[in-house]
Amino acid sequence: MAIRIGIPRALAYYSFYPQWKTFFEELGAEVVLSPPTNKHIVNEGIRNTVTDACIPIKVYHGHVASLADKVDYVFVPRIVGITRDATLCPKFLGLPDMIKSSVRGIPPLLTPRFDIRDGRFAPVKAWIKVARVLGAGYRSALQAYRKSVKVRQYYEELLTSRMLPDEAMLLLDRWTASLKGEKQRLSDVKSSVASARASSVDTAESQGSNIRLAVVGYPYMIYDGFVNCGLLDTLKRFGASILTPEMVPAKVRQAQAAKQPKYLFWHYSNQVIRAVYYFFQENMVDGVIHLTAFACGPDAMVDKLLELDCQKHSRIPYLSLCLDEHTGRAGIITRLEAFTDMLVRKRGGKR
Repeated sequence: MAIRIGIPRALAYYSFYPQWKTFFEELGAEVVLSPPTNKHIVNEGIRNTVTDACIPIKVYHGHVASLADKVDYVFVPRIVGITRDATLCPKFLGLPDMIKSSVRGIPPLLTPRFDIRDGRFAPVKAWIKVARVLGAGYRSALQAYRKSVKVRQYYEELLTSRMLPDEAMLLLDRWTASLKGEKQRLSDVKSSVASARASSVDTAESQGSNIRLAVVGYPYMIYDGFVNCGLLDTLKRFGASILTPEMVPAKVRQAQAAKQPKYLFWHYSNQVIRAVYYFFQENMVDGVIHLTAFACGPDAMVDKLLELDCQKHSRIPYLSLCLDEHTGRAGIITRLEAFTDMLVRKRGGKR
């Protein structure tokens, strides 16, 4: 029977899940993904965390608890640094320790440390250690790692084509499933990714929406439909064209770094700021909506910087939405409707 690896559908899931899933499946393990966030998961997270934790951390604890009796291991990586100029939130760094001390009755955790500043080969070394725990050898681990990196690259290409993570993940699953049992290599998927990317961009550009909105924030806030009270679906119903930081290629975001008066300490914070700079540079948006978690320290600075930057660039309208487990869907919809109506009138159009 295959080893079952549980992956919580929260936090870094939105950035790395295709890579993680590919690696484990290449080693013969079965990946078990926690269900989409719901009220029960949120309540479990609240019960298992300290009261001053932000909503993403509470949600993560709830997802881990939901996997407790379904898997042999739970994958809770300690992600320290993805780039050399910033780290992740301190709660990312301490996540394995928080889970071990807070959530009872869970199986063993797989907690590799990922920090690019530890050296060029640090990521592959971390994955090889994980493979050894699962009983896999060096060669198998290296092959699995190489394939997982390719899948992550294809995933990021799909995101920059203006696909949302769930759409890109589903498409990748279909492609990789079609390769199983055949002599094709994963590189054969590349042309399909390019085709889907071009199609997605053409569709986005031909929609002719009344308003163009940058919805920015950390991916686990933007793309979790329960936490954000269905914000993306609501904006689509209002006829808005949506852009998010993940839709900007990493190299393009990095090129905007020179515009920052000071680098922020946190990876996702820099990603948000630089994406917004790019949207302004290319005149791509009519308004900016920032999703922030209540009690998030890094976001307090990001929110103020975004507000000031919007005032500098032709006074682009800015809406900040602070979310926690008590946020009501009706209140969010009301604010979104008022904001989009204001943007439509500003452009001299009608909804």
